[in-house]
Amino acid sequence: MKYIVIGLGFFGSSLAAKLTSLGHEVIGIDRRMERADELKDKITNVMIMDCTKPNALMALPLSDVDAVIVAVGEDIGSSVLILSMLKKQKVKRIIGRAINPLHQNILGELGIEEIVHPEEDTATELTAMLMVRNAVNTMFVNDRIIIAELKVPDAYVGHSLDTVNLENRFGIRLVAVKIAPAQQSLSTLLGKEYEVDLSGDPHRPLGAKDRLIVIGRLNDIRRFVD
Repeated sequence: MKYIVIGLGFFGSSLAAKLTSLGHEVIGIDRRMERADELKDKITNVMIMDCTKPNALMALPLSDVDAVIVAVGEDIGSSVLILSMLKKQKVKRIIGRAINPLHQNILGELGIEEIVHPEEDTATELTAMLMVRNAVNTMFVNDRIIIAELKVPDAYVGHSLDTVNLENRFGIRLVAVKIAPAQQSLSTLLGKEYEVDLSGDPHRPLGAKDRLIVIGRLNDIRRFVD
């Protein structure tokens, strides 16, 4: 898979190096020349570029990568500017970084649905999230087993859990279903208004905004969402 990581501070560089070590193609971008020298042997490609400049950002292969991660944090203005420009382009997946609640709210208003918090989310956890389509949150249990919060894949919206048959078909165990309210809001996007169903009603149709919390092997979960 191919990724662009914009901002090579501690979090961005750790993420880019981890993805590279797993065999993915990564373009790491930073404005500081010294970061290129430090990271050239750890990341597939390192570029010195100011992505707040529209011409520079548009020169990147945005439509050819699986995700663009904007790891810029402390400079909130640059983060917001870069993400707002990315939203106007044909990018498969955009992930933003927020350093405080205000920053998160601004990104939510921009329509950024995937937001990470380096103070809470490790680069390893984000790596797993990038490797699993539809993942909102992930946590490694060991090298092969993860717990993941997933958006319901389009193919299963409207189907019941009984029909999906996670355990028998995919070897995945359901932990809970987060049921989205009928009325969508910013709080819903941030995961604050979901009703948690631990019983996993086998006959209730899954909604497009619902979330599934599952545990299983990384490859099995990828098989389910792909």
